[in-house]
Amino acid sequence: MPMGGINNTAALAILSTLGGMALGAFVVWLASRLLKRWVMRLVGRTSSRTDDLLASLVLSTITPLAYLGVAVWGWQSLVSELQALAAGAWLDRVVEGAFQLVAIVLVVRLVNSSLLLLLDRSLRRFGKDRQIATLQSLAPMIRTLFWLLGGLVFLQNQGVEMGAIYASLAGAGIGIGLALKGPVSNFINYLTILLDQPFEIGQVIQFGGHWASVERVGIRSSSLRSLDGERIVISNEDLLSQTIRNFGDLPRRRLVHHIGVEYQTSLEKVRRIPALLQQVVEQVPPAEFDRCHFVRFADSALEFEFVYFVPGGDYVLALNVQQEVNYQIMEKFLGEAIAFAYPTQTLFLEGGSLPPAMPSTGSSADSPQVISSKT
Repeated sequence: MPMGGINNTAALAILSTLGGMALGAFVVWLASRLLKRWVMRLVGRTSSRTDDLLASLVLSTITPLAYLGVAVWGWQSLVSELQALAAGAWLDRVVEGAFQLVAIVLVVRLVNSSLLLLLDRSLRRFGKDRQIATLQSLAPMIRTLFWLLGGLVFLQNQGVEMGAIYASLAGAGIGIGLALKGPVSNFINYLTILLDQPFEIGQVIQFGGHWASVERVGIRSSSLRSLDGERIVISNEDLLSQTIRNFGDLPRRRLVHHIGVEYQTSLEKVRRIPALLQQVVEQVPPAEFDRCHFVRFADSALEFEFVYFVPGGDYVLALNVQQEVNYQIMEKFLGEAIAFAYPTQTLFLEGGSLPPAMPSTGSSADSPQVISSKT
């Protein structure tokens, strides 16, 4: 074929390809605008801003991918029509590799932005400000991880032999894991405390028989202050391996008490005691009365159990309320002539006389004698 015919054929192929690409680009532009308008109207019905931002991220990625698809179609059409380009296989691989690289970059950016956005919004909704700061410090590491995954996917699509790379990464991972076992373990325990939040700074906790308030949480260890005043420094791993009882975030504290009255108390007074205890608790704010019952006949007392609540987790407040309740109970029982019980022993002597040290009660020698002694 004459050179002029070849040039005309190439020119026509290029013009038709450019025309098709222009038409495809126009279709993508029109479709993206209509899709964006419809999606924004749909997500605008909700009060949350998260779905608006997420929709914007997705649309900002879909549109470049659509334009990229048009470019890939144009290149393949041009290659199929021009034998000269088809003969240059290396050029075709370079162009397709560039297209794949751009697509992977767009997808990785979308994944990174969407994931960090969802995590940030979730933490903000639950009011976890400290976790938000931790997420921001970990964001570069998360982005790097997804960029590495995207790079591996790109290399694999380009036909690179990945066996040696995976083996090298596995060997390096084992060596790094052994070398950084301690620091990594400390960092994971630190993240566990920040994310799971078993306690916060200033709260009183109990662990391993110790009561202490949390002063500082570090990457390797935590510093606490015991109720006696000494400072306790314990590694996060040892702290998390124990059962932790957190008293700092109690919605209310439940107090259970038992009191005993003498067996000589009349039935009428025994029946009145639950109501008396309820009156006492209700007169000591902010205590909230729950219940009071005559629970058992103890060895030396008629035993009552009463329960009330104190709002919040302030231990000192609970002790102050308990102290005032005890004062009021003593005052109420004194006014009602109700005697508290104390441990006693009662001996019954059959047909005998009283010991010389005990005064005679005027009873006959044949009647049983009762001797009560305090213990």
